[in-house]
Amino acid sequence: MSVITNRRLRRSFRDERGMTLIETLVAMVTGIAVMGGLFAVLEVSLHQSSRLVDVVQATQLGRQAMTHIVDELHSACISQNFTPIQAESSATKLIFINGYSEKAELPEAHKDEIVFSGETLTDNVFNSSGGTTPEFTFPKAPTAGVVISKNITQSTEGAKVPIPVFRYYEYAVTPPNNETRSVASSTLVPINVPEKTGLTAEQAKKAASVEITFRAGPTSGNSDVTRKADLNSQATLAFSAPSSEATIEAAPCE
Repeated sequence: MSVITNRRLRRSFRDERGMTLIETLVAMVTGIAVMGGLFAVLEVSLHQSSRLVDVVQATQLGRQAMTHIVDELHSACISQNFTPIQAESSATKLIFINGYSEKAELPEAHKDEIVFSGETLTDNVFNSSGGTTPEFTFPKAPTAGVVISKNITQSTEGAKVPIPVFRYYEYAVTPPNNETRSVASSTLVPINVPEKTGLTAEQAKKAASVEITFRAGPTSGNSDVTRKADLNSQATLAFSAPSSEATIEAAPCE
């Protein structure tokens, strides 16, 4: 048996049968194609994971910035018929007075100047230096400056037209279609803000609502729009909704 086995082994060693050159090339090309497909799937998965992480981070940072601004505006009605929005507020600068205290009468107030510049939202705070509710006085220089958020850009609509970061509204004289019903946000009409000077003193007295719109980006600074988050909120300056009336006579902080 050993002799027969040895003969078979010698015969198999001398056998020249095997893969041809073409078969070898086909196998190599197939292997490369399979490996390329696997790497493509891996690259897409990593890209999508990175994009989702950036979107989540941008949304969280944007919401924090939006909450900061809206919360400050919700404390802006420091007294009845007070007008919180100040003159010179513009599409990129929101100036308003706010205050909060456990006491019935505010011992002090704050003037916030929230500025959008260079992809950064900054809150310059002026602590009152004198006066009493609601006539407080403020220093010319800010008491403190806080960076609310970075990587902020303007949102766009339509043909990529930039949306103002801050938009201001006043109560319409009459409800839409002259309907007598409760006054809601639909009865607010936009105020045309002069680009060079911002709100005039008369316009500021009528400003009853502020809309905030911006696009937040991740800390990576990636400029891809799909990795950013658009945020929008509107704060109405009022203690309660105005009564239903044919002619609206409501003003801020009523």
